Amino acid sequence: RINDKMAKLRREIKDMKTSRDTKRNERRRNNIPSVAITGYTNAGKSSLLNRLTGADVLVENALFATLDPTVRKTESSDGRVYTFVDTVGFVRHLPHQLVEAFKSTLEEVSEADLIVHVVDGAHPDPMEQLRAVREVIGEIGGGEILEIIAINKADVAAPEVLMELLRKESNAYAISARTGYGIETLVKAIESSLPKPKVEINAVIPFNRGDLVSAVHEQGEIISEEYLPEGTKLHAMVGGALARKIELL
Repeated sequence: RINDKMAKLRREIKDMKTSRDTKRNERRRNNIPSVAITGYTNAGKSSLLNRLTGADVLVENALFATLDPTVRKTESSDGRVYTFVDTVGFVRHLPHQLVEAFKSTLEEVSEADLIVHVVDGAHPDPMEQLRAVREVIGEIGGGEILEIIAINKADVAAPEVLMELLRKESNAYAISARTGYGIETLVKAIESSLPKPKVEINAVIPFNRGDLVSAVHEQGEIISEEYLPEGTKLHAMVGGALARKIELL
């Protein structure tokens, strides 16, 4: 029976892979930063995604309730577009064959620009959960990715446990996905940790290339914008691929 379930899961994951790869490649091509929300099962990842984006995502207390990663596009306070990815929940001593089976699902974590690691602050041993998840992230090649710790369920966690976690983890924030406590501070931390566009452009973009102006607004950081008779003059920081497109005008 377990083997049948595993076979079914493998088939489902395989079917999802093509669609997921296509979407991921499109995000990469458009230089859209990706923030992976990860953590131990039942830590509150989907609840946090719902709180951050208003998305209606399945919230279920079950192992692997989130099988296909849910990707939600959002916008930073300065107008840059980025995505949140809700991923499969991890467990302690995840068998290697399961890591293999879920590899394509877990790729969303290993290829993210930033990991928001959700920890259940009300769990009896949150430090062990942290360690277990980091172990799996390391196994899938995500160990070097910048990590923000979101200590969830701060509204019901013991204050001394929260204080210990905040003391031990330098980049940690106490939050409650249920009440909204600490979410604003967490969002600011996420936005300040997103990769910055590195190429400076100073160009006049013809009015018939509004697509490029929109792309600069979505992907870059606008320094100044001016409307001239011949087009939109933009001084901005953008990614390399977009800079090359603008250079070719």
